[in-house]
Amino acid sequence: MLNIIQQKVTLFPGCVISYRLPFIEVSIRKILEFFGINISDPNPHFSCCPEPNGIKNSNELIYSITASRNLALAEKEEESILTPCNGCFETLKGIRSEIKANPNFRDEMNKYLGDIDLNVSGKIDVFHLVEFFHKLGKHTIKDNIQYPLNGLRVAVHYGCHFLRPSNKIQMDDPMEPHIFDSLIEDLGAKSIEYDRKMDCCGGSLERAGNPDSALEMIQNKLEAMKEYRIDCIVVGCPQCFIQFDHLQQELKKIDYNYDIPVLYYSELLCIALGIEIKDIIKKFHRTPVDIIFKKIDSIHRRNDEIKDYFDIEFLKKCKACGACNNDCPVAKITSFDPNKIVGDILDGKIEQIIKDPSIWMCLDCYVCYELCPSKIGLVEIFTILRNLAKERGFIVKGFEREFESFRKMGTVAMFSKSARKRVGLDSNKPQLDDLLKLLKKIKEESQT
Repeated sequence: MLNIIQQKVTLFPGCVISYRLPFIEVSIRKILEFFGINISDPNPHFSCCPEPNGIKNSNELIYSITASRNLALAEKEEESILTPCNGCFETLKGIRSEIKANPNFRDEMNKYLGDIDLNVSGKIDVFHLVEFFHKLGKHTIKDNIQYPLNGLRVAVHYGCHFLRPSNKIQMDDPMEPHIFDSLIEDLGAKSIEYDRKMDCCGGSLERAGNPDSALEMIQNKLEAMKEYRIDCIVVGCPQCFIQFDHLQQELKKIDYNYDIPVLYYSELLCIALGIEIKDIIKKFHRTPVDIIFKKIDSIHRRNDEIKDYFDIEFLKKCKACGACNNDCPVAKITSFDPNKIVGDILDGKIEQIIKDPSIWMCLDCYVCYELCPSKIGLVEIFTILRNLAKERGFIVKGFEREFESFRKMGTVAMFSKSARKRVGLDSNKPQLDDLLKLLKKIKEESQT
């Protein structure tokens, strides 16, 4: 099997993206160019995939022959197909599977294709855009991220035809998938689990003569997302995009107001990679997107602050690992949660964290260091947090008294001649004038 980046691939955007949402194709092309993926333009003879609801359910033979023809055109050029459309993916991948598994079906298709000098064998691959970038590899993507999206709360919508029917798609768990969520979290964002996540967008209900039910399905999903404080919805299907982006405006006409920005995966990836896409998104999306760009700008500023103090990549690994959390002596008997604090740092909540007295509960016992696969642990992280807290006036009283005592006397315990005499030890007071002079100078410098 060739490496995904070495395969000859042709783009099959599908008619909805090509004709109604071409700005999505722009973001896809920008990403492929960024990663140096040599992809052919769509074959000028490609037709509609065809769409798997209306066409298949009107005439299954025409549906199968049309899909077989598209596959045969790609085979003729010895190119695999890359599509960013769930419907196109389900049609082309499903018919390809049938062609490979069922000789009678293959022969029937070729009987018709022979009339137009084509032949299909099912030998080429069909990739969904999300699947393609999953195969490209998380490190390839993460190593190129310019603007990590830490703290961004994303509602992933998989869409039905991306995963099902599983006997033909064979990519991820059809009801509890992870592939799309993983790609979002590779960007630093948080993929939020929410009620009705795997429900359909209802994209075909309007054509089925029931537009009110389509609105109800979207409203139910949006309401669930709202409860989980979602910043944006990310999709990988043009029909799903239209349902979420366009129908939010329709819902306003009946007094529902959501305004949750909707992004195609390729658009969010462009943003994280530093590829200029903002103006196109603002111009062509119907649901306002200004709020998401304000949020992302805020994340960028926050990330710059985090980078001033912490190694973000280590914090991500630390958060994902969390192995030492259950062994922390304080966490065993209190609500102290070091792993949550690491997550809050990644979310940019430094000001909130340093005001929280719980950061002073770390005992510097180094259990976390000994258990840490990277041999870093959390002690240094809490030291940085507590130094920041002290600088900004959020030190707890006990440590504040200890620190002031040390700065005044050079010791944390008061010297007692009598205590030493009682056990027969010399009672000479330590000579700390030079240290106190240094401490005074440091204090003066910190105040200028």
